[in-house]
Amino acid sequence: MSESLEKASAMDVSSTENWVPKLDMVFETDEKAYQFYCFYGKEIGFGVRKHLVKRRSSGLVYSRVFSCYKEGYCRTTKEGKKPRSDVRTGCKARMTVRITKDGDFRVSEFEPNHNHELMAKVDGAMSDSPEDITVVVKPGKKRTAGQVFGRSSIANNIRVKKLLQYDNVQLELDQKNSTESGENCWQMMNVASLVPNIGMEFEDDDEAYQFYINYAAGVGFSVRKHLIKRRVSGMVYSRVYVCHKEGFTRNRCGQARRPKPYDRTGCPASMIIKITKNGRYRVAEFEQKHNHPLVIPTKAHLFKWQWRRGLINTQDGMADSADDSVMTQEHGKGSSDGPATSWQAELPSGSHKKKKPLDQKNFMKVGDIGAAMQYFQEKQSDDPSFYYAIRVDQDEQISSIFWSDAKSMVDFCYFGDVVCFDTTFKVRDCSRPFALFVGVNHHKQAIAFGTTLIYDESVESFKWLFETFTMAMCGKQPKVILTDLSAEMKDAVAAVWPGTTHRFCAWHMYQNASKHLNSVFQGSPSFAKDFGHCVYDCEEEDDFSSEWKNMLEKYDLVGNELLARLYEDRHQWALAYGRETFCADMTSTLTNESISGALNVSQGSDLLDFLKHYEGVLGERRLLEVKSDIQANQSVSKLPSSRMLKQTIHAYTPAVYKIFQREFELSMDCMVYSSGQDESSFEFKVTDEEKTKEYKVRFDSSDGTVFCSCKKFEFVGLHCRHVLKALDMINVKELQSRYILKRWSKNAKVGSLQNNHVFPMEGYTESCLAKQYRHLCHMLDKIAVKAAESVESYTLIESLSDQLLAQVCQILKARPPDKPETLQD
Repeated sequence: MSESLEKASAMDVSSTENWVPKLDMVFETDEKAYQFYCFYGKEIGFGVRKHLVKRRSSGLVYSRVFSCYKEGYCRTTKEGKKPRSDVRTGCKARMTVRITKDGDFRVSEFEPNHNHELMAKVDGAMSDSPEDITVVVKPGKKRTAGQVFGRSSIANNIRVKKLLQYDNVQLELDQKNSTESGENCWQMMNVASLVPNIGMEFEDDDEAYQFYINYAAGVGFSVRKHLIKRRVSGMVYSRVYVCHKEGFTRNRCGQARRPKPYDRTGCPASMIIKITKNGRYRVAEFEQKHNHPLVIPTKAHLFKWQWRRGLINTQDGMADSADDSVMTQEHGKGSSDGPATSWQAELPSGSHKKKKPLDQKNFMKVGDIGAAMQYFQEKQSDDPSFYYAIRVDQDEQISSIFWSDAKSMVDFCYFGDVVCFDTTFKVRDCSRPFALFVGVNHHKQAIAFGTTLIYDESVESFKWLFETFTMAMCGKQPKVILTDLSAEMKDAVAAVWPGTTHRFCAWHMYQNASKHLNSVFQGSPSFAKDFGHCVYDCEEEDDFSSEWKNMLEKYDLVGNELLARLYEDRHQWALAYGRETFCADMTSTLTNESISGALNVSQGSDLLDFLKHYEGVLGERRLLEVKSDIQANQSVSKLPSSRMLKQTIHAYTPAVYKIFQREFELSMDCMVYSSGQDESSFEFKVTDEEKTKEYKVRFDSSDGTVFCSCKKFEFVGLHCRHVLKALDMINVKELQSRYILKRWSKNAKVGSLQNNHVFPMEGYTESCLAKQYRHLCHMLDKIAVKAAESVESYTLIESLSDQLLAQVCQILKARPPDKPETLQD
């Protein structure tokens, strides 16, 4: 110890200030802190060990301790075993780093004193010129042996035993014979990159299996899939790969069985992987030792095992060797994946993967055409206004089918301002390519405007579909259309509905992400909550960007390509963007209830059964709407005390009033501050108890207009808590009628049939007689749909129908016979 102190005191302070650890020294990562301490140990003359690591529940490392290699004490030496040359002495020298709030690691403790002699740089021991040896320890990373040895090395003049430690890859080099061991040294260095180590991660369990196979091929044993553990959803969360001699051969009395070409010895060698929160698989346990002789791969053909040739992908720049063979056994005992098979060598050849064949589920099945026509004929006999259309492609194959009934057409007139094209059949693995045009009624319920079977997802097919939808709705198009993230649909909407605002549906985006990121969702139960928070809860652009970044860092998904593309398109789907566009709170409605989600039909079901099932589901939804209408028109048992709540409880439907009431109650906890005033305009700053951000509210007393920076009214059609707080501040106790949208009111389906939220297409042409006929049918359909809800209204229309028909006949008789009259556009 005295020599080490003299050595340290003899050093030039100016030359050591850059590599001697100091308190509060900051490193970007814990690994860089480890490298720094290793360099310091090399210069001083001691080896370094990773002594202690502390993690949070999320798996994040928040503290690490790097110690001298002589920290602690050696356990009792076994009888007949030579004592180690580097006997531990309980050395207290160490460096501790802890994570900061910025994510860096700061030196919190540093003990420089050792209780043992430090090693001097012995020129004779380093005569091998390790700086000239290049060791490949990880793909794309090369370091000289001198650089690696400097991290943790123990040298003596009799035998030099150097421990290579880089990225948790350890390789012992024995330089006992300079000639013979030189070849073995290089062979071991090549195998180093194939040695599994705890903490190594893989994209999936198959990749981990192939990696262990490659390792086994280089070492000289075969692999078996021993144990698999799944969650209730079927997701694999743990796998165990073992040596082919794991376990023991069972003796089955009285059964003649072909003897195996090998005997099991209970070999403990194995590798265990477990799923992580980011969906990848990490090596949790690795046992390297075998209790039987290993096989030299080049001599494997001499054994009676069934080998197959395979190229070993070493992943570290090594050339593929045709002489190396690998043994694998797909399954082992009853706890594995299935029955035992012969030895196989299913190895990947580089990074080349076979492309999967195209999905064939969108092709029509035998009998589908007849079933569809039968269903449409039955519907037309019951509903004369039932509309359907069929598209045939160039090969005279049906590519798309669309249909809609009278109730759907009437609903579109009232609630067709915002339409979502629901194509989640692609996510739900539905047995049919079934899609819906969906809207939201005044009870916050999902309603269907039209239905389609779309067997061709090309731009032309979507163009035909949108044009057909427009024709079925009497030439009217929605103001806003929400679709899946599809370039084909985007082009089709721009071509057919140029006046319609097109946005990607956040609900669709979430459904697609849950499918394509299934391993991530299953790997961490909290990811779905955090991802859903970013998608559905972030209403401010800054909040969304911040929460999205935190989510990527928390689950180690910064390099995920799918999430990167979603973030690039955030302006078209994220609820924090485009809030000036009215979307009728479509996303929350589809999240709570989905018509397509209720279609649980088996994969091999007949199309006619599928259509009947869909009709039943649609009928249940419409019955629920009728019950909601009856409940909304019943008298309120207890009126609220507030004037504004009294006003809105009579105006809004119960479902919408419940949302407004919550905003009103939350406004009581908001703080409001006056920020400016001119002749008729008032400006306020409102802070929400749940959020620290300030919202700006502007009220113009001259015309009663009010605006909030959160844009909730523009986006949903209901006032936010910030506006309600500001109105209460200036003693405005009731809302102006302009801020109570009719589509959310109890009277949404009452009034003129000509007045609705949708608007006609520009350039839509139809013959005059056909146009008059279709408009009359549409008008009478609306009357019929409403009149059929009660016996009294049905009897009234039935009694008036004869009078109307008689009056129409009189008009036709008095008309000049020259040519028919037509309505003027």
